[in-house]
Amino acid sequence: MKLVNAMQKPDLPGILLLQPAGLLSLPNSVEVSDALSVNGSGVGGGARSIKAALGEYFERRHFYRELLSTKNGVLNESLTKIEVDSFVRALTQTASKFVSVDEIEKHQFSLTRVMRASDFSECFIPTITISLSAYGLEKDNFLYPLRDTCGCSFHWDLNVAFLGAIKEYLERQFLIRFWLTKQCRSLISRVEVESLLAGRNVKCLYDALTFSGEVSIFDISDNRFPGVCLLVVYGQKKANHHVKYCAGMSYCGEMAEALEKSVLELWQTYRFMDLFKAIESDEDKVEDSYLRYFLSCNDYITYQEITDYVVVADEQNRGNFSAFSLEVFLSVLKKLGIMGYFYSKCSNVNGVSCVFTKYISPDLFLHMDNSKNINLKNRYSENFESSILSSRLETMVPFP
Repeated sequence: MKLVNAMQKPDLPGILLLQPAGLLSLPNSVEVSDALSVNGSGVGGGARSIKAALGEYFERRHFYRELLSTKNGVLNESLTKIEVDSFVRALTQTASKFVSVDEIEKHQFSLTRVMRASDFSECFIPTITISLSAYGLEKDNFLYPLRDTCGCSFHWDLNVAFLGAIKEYLERQFLIRFWLTKQCRSLISRVEVESLLAGRNVKCLYDALTFSGEVSIFDISDNRFPGVCLLVVYGQKKANHHVKYCAGMSYCGEMAEALEKSVLELWQTYRFMDLFKAIESDEDKVEDSYLRYFLSCNDYITYQEITDYVVVADEQNRGNFSAFSLEVFLSVLKKLGIMGYFYSKCSNVNGVSCVFTKYISPDLFLHMDNSKNINLKNRYSENFESSILSSRLETMVPFP
């Protein structure tokens, strides 16, 4: 079913394409887009697929097209020396060419107003670390040429948006750590999966995936943080199948919820890849560099590379946390000496209040391409720096 924004309301997407599943036991899929190539997609039962697709669309539209800098200035205009040093350390690593500490400290950045995660006091940080587009930020782009949706969030509820931003940012940190070290907290067995998904609709999807190919599930959580982060990967040996490798990930308070959402995320990407191959589309014409790279990883060898020789480390040393909440996350980050910032913009869509949020920290990995222009040396990586495999540094983590 195709719904078109015939009334041309500017704050709504141009097209919503609903694709009901052929079987009642499988999730529906929704694609949302506009004339300027901003897209969002979602899968799930009932209206959840529509909500997910619209949320992703609004989030991407804002951070690609609607985010503006507040003023120009140097880093130390509103940041402390410790904060400046943290940004300088990160940007000397992410820059596309050699740049000195002095050059960065004297550089006139386009700045955006944010809040410190430690006490919610106001300050200004480089807009280039928040925006997904370099438009209007060309003078700063060489310092931070790679960017992604890491830490971006949209929701109608402010508290949910802030929690979503920091949760999404941290799950990407866990993924990079897992990729660089080949270490995880545990492997989830088939028996455990059967128990966790009992009574959930996604169980039918999981069964279909395991019947078709191979599925491995890793708990890549960091024991220092609350909740469970699961990575689900799919592999297919048969040459006549369109999808040879796919992945999904989710970070939640409970393992069952994380498993359900990670399987759905895998399916969301799986469907796209299957259709992409079925109509013989050209990978080189895909504009998004991350997606283009992920499509190039569509090989059973990628599945083997991820699943072979994974080390289970510190399975027993799990922290005891009172809740999976924003307050707990901020408390843990503060104890670890990790400084961070929240960008937030209250707005409305079709007359309904909403909030756009992004969490950013130069003490964590600033983006997901670990193969180039990344701040590999940071506060978070200090804990596992000695376990990083040099071979993994050469290849970007294969995740959409």
